[in-house]
Amino acid sequence: MKIPHWLILLLFAGYTAWCVNYWHCRQCQCCDGAATEQAAAETTGVPLFQWNADHPVPDAKFPDWKKAMLKTGGQGDTLVITGYYRANETNGEQLGLARAAALRDWMKPDLPESRVRIAAKLVEDDLVEGGAPKESAGFSWVKMVLKKEDSAIIESYHDVILLFPFNSTEKDHDPKVDAYLKQMCTEHKSNATTFEVVGHTDDVGNDEENVRLGLARAKSVARILMDNGIAANRIKTDSKGEAMPVADNKTDDGRHQNRRVVITVNR
Repeated sequence: MKIPHWLILLLFAGYTAWCVNYWHCRQCQCCDGAATEQAAAETTGVPLFQWNADHPVPDAKFPDWKKAMLKTGGQGDTLVITGYYRANETNGEQLGLARAAALRDWMKPDLPESRVRIAAKLVEDDLVEGGAPKESAGFSWVKMVLKKEDSAIIESYHDVILLFPFNSTEKDHDPKVDAYLKQMCTEHKSNATTFEVVGHTDDVGNDEENVRLGLARAKSVARILMDNGIAANRIKTDSKGEAMPVADNKTDDGRHQNRRVVITVNR
């Protein structure tokens, strides 16, 4: 059977167009689809926002980025999330606050809302309608500051910080804190939740003594948990001694903040 010349020319033209398109998209990566695939492969988890969007673009790497970012803050510190907005985006400052609020929600449950503040800031960059998403938020930490009468920081059932008098293995007495610990134990008594109890000290004394003191503090708190129904094999105790201060050891208030036991609840 003889193939018409026009059909041969048509097939040749189609093959040529396919080859050009393949090279354009796959080799030079100039087409939109290839650029999108390449951009997706190069994401780092940093929250990115489209023009006028009040929620970040979904990114599978965000949990890893969040975990690393939260580690830059100290125990009890407050995270300030500043949402950025541009002069010609809709709703201006309110959009910046909405972006910060969305990221505050994305920090849960790792960081309770009580430890997050939001703000807005006008910026100038090349985020434009229809363009690639851009970073539209900043993150900073405010150090924990305690009042002299504070005996604990109760943030959620995930993290509890108990404070100790100088050179003591018994926590500061506070009926409210005692009631809280009892309630926490009651909630987790019959499930598989585990507890990490880590003791810390100020810098008075030598390193070895402070490690022992920190461990004694951790064990005294572990005893409170066990007395309230938590099995010993669900509690892990440790001591960091003076190695991880959260405040200045040059002041009485600072040393008081450093004399602490941190209970981490692992659900």
